[in-house]
Amino acid sequence: MELIRRVVEETEIPITQFLPTHINRNKELFEEGIEYAKKGGYIDFTGSEDPDSWEEEGEIRFSKGVKRLIDEGVYLDNFTMTSDGQGSLPVFNEKGEFVKIGIGKSISLLIGIKECVFKENIPLEIALRAITCNPARILKLKGKGRIEKGFDADLCLLDKETLDIDTVIAKGKVMVKNREVIEYGTFEKTN
Repeated sequence: MELIRRVVEETEIPITQFLPTHINRNKELFEEGIEYAKKGGYIDFTGSEDPDSWEEEGEIRFSKGVKRLIDEGVYLDNFTMTSDGQGSLPVFNEKGEFVKIGIGKSISLLIGIKECVFKENIPLEIALRAITCNPARILKLKGKGRIEKGFDADLCLLDKETLDIDTVIAKGKVMVKNREVIEYGTFEKTN
């Protein structure tokens, strides 16, 4: 964070040109991230498939982090959550040695949203900002992040009680309906 702070303080580049990621990797980084966001900067949380395990390692849970941002008065447009969904996820042993390569799963995003709602009593509409309108606006993704005329009609319909995904619509095309895959993506297994 020091390099970003220096650039913002010593140049004409605005704070909104940066989006530090993995801000919840440890307590010290998270504390710096809160101060950065209070000044108008954007911060990104890493979603986790296994928040209990990562929290034991010192990572700040997304739900607890968002609760803290709200309590600190951070502007609700200034945070996102991303995942290593379908990307490489290295696994290290207790000595810090590489052991194997895993695959990150995008379900970590939904896990984080559910924990916000069910564990921290954060309204769903606030938690969802982290994976909808906030990243779309920050990354300048045209036609994304909102339900509005002229937008891509990317929607996930959630079960009202559990927040499990029931239906997925991508660019107006139904991909999942009643929790059953209707259409596979380009890189997904089709058999």
